Amino acid sequence: MSMRVSGNNSFNYENMYQMMRTLQASRTANASRMNQGQAVAPINRVPRVNSGSVQYSDTLKYVQSYGKSMADVKLNASRLQEGNRSGVFSAVSMQSEDSSVAKVDKTFRPREGTEIGVEVQSLAQAQQNRGQSLVASEKAAEGSGMDFEVTSARGRSIRVDVSDKMADGTQKTNEQMVQEAAQQINSSRGLGVQASVAKEDGKISLVLTSEKTGESNGFSVQGQMGAAAGVETSTVQGQNAQYTVTQNGRSTNRSSESNQISLDYGRIDATLTGTGKTEIKAGTDNDEVVSAVKDLVDSYNNATDLLRTNASRGRGSKLQYESFSRGLADEKTLNAVGLSYDKSGKLQMDETALRKALTDDFEGTKELLGGQHGIADRVSQRVDTATATSSGSLVDQDISMRMDRSQESVFSSFRYLAGFAGSGPYSLGNYYTVGLMLNTLG
Repeated sequence: MSMRVSGNNSFNYENMYQMMRTLQASRTANASRMNQGQAVAPINRVPRVNSGSVQYSDTLKYVQSYGKSMADVKLNASRLQEGNRSGVFSAVSMQSEDSSVAKVDKTFRPREGTEIGVEVQSLAQAQQNRGQSLVASEKAAEGSGMDFEVTSARGRSIRVDVSDKMADGTQKTNEQMVQEAAQQINSSRGLGVQASVAKEDGKISLVLTSEKTGESNGFSVQGQMGAAAGVETSTVQGQNAQYTVTQNGRSTNRSSESNQISLDYGRIDATLTGTGKTEIKAGTDNDEVVSAVKDLVDSYNNATDLLRTNASRGRGSKLQYESFSRGLADEKTLNAVGLSYDKSGKLQMDETALRKALTDDFEGTKELLGGQHGIADRVSQRVDTATATSSGSLVDQDISMRMDRSQESVFSSFRYLAGFAGSGPYSLGNYYTVGLMLNTLG
């Protein structure tokens, strides 16, 4: 096996190699004695460190938390960097310019450059029938019992039979009668009609509504209405949505029983929300941008807090805390994208201001957030510097003040590893190779 060794770490490597040879020789000798029936001399092993005298697990936990915290900040910063193909500024999504006319629900592999005009003439509506208004607490009029049938357009029906008297012969109230009629209708599964009781200023009325919108999902009411008089007549007619779609210079009139529609050959699911015109275009999802900025702010503040509470552990931690505490940009630049610092020095985001910036000047906001030398880029550079800081310098005060000599030896191997890693991949490979061989010999 051929291994390259960095000059700066050759001494450590030679020591480890000599230890390996010593262990191998001892093992060979023991094997020979065993074959000859002789007593086997024990192999000298490195003594275990007794960590009972000093607690240093918190130091190791801090180093682990430091690495995870920096990784989180780096990941959130990369989501906002313009050059990241999987970032929020590179993802293609469909957006409606006027969500009061139509809003996009889902997209399936949207195509760049897609532009679709939607003009809504009328929304789809469900049929609704409303009965007369009665004083809820008054006794029902004599002979106001109900005996009528509700039939859906699909042929399903239910008979409603409500007497105006209780079992003991006393007169029911108007509310009792209307509530009983609604319960009977709602007990029928698959009818496609829902009953409710409208209440206003002490008065009530029976309301029937088709479960689905559209002309073909209506219903009829026939029979003796009694206290529900008027419910046999539609107050709102069921109707289909009427809208026009313009794409690639071609306009098509369409009708839909539902306000949930499909566009661009099934690539876009949308909901019609009102009459008027809107443009649905391929672009960046502002919700994703806002979410990414929030995640970056949260992770950056968490990393800063971690550094602040552990700055006394080592020179590296103190330097990184000072770095993360410095402003990411001048106040005017931060405010332009809805960012600022609070009184305690924490970064904070104004969602309303950020959304306004994305709407008013998307390209400029994108450049400030994710462009070269933008806020995300500056954060990423700080993280790169932080991750390049050796773990030894992060906790050198802990090591010098809390560790006795035996515990110092525990951390020496980590220092050697840091030295190998810093001198290149070949040296790091040597370190792991020797470790694997020692494990084999152990």
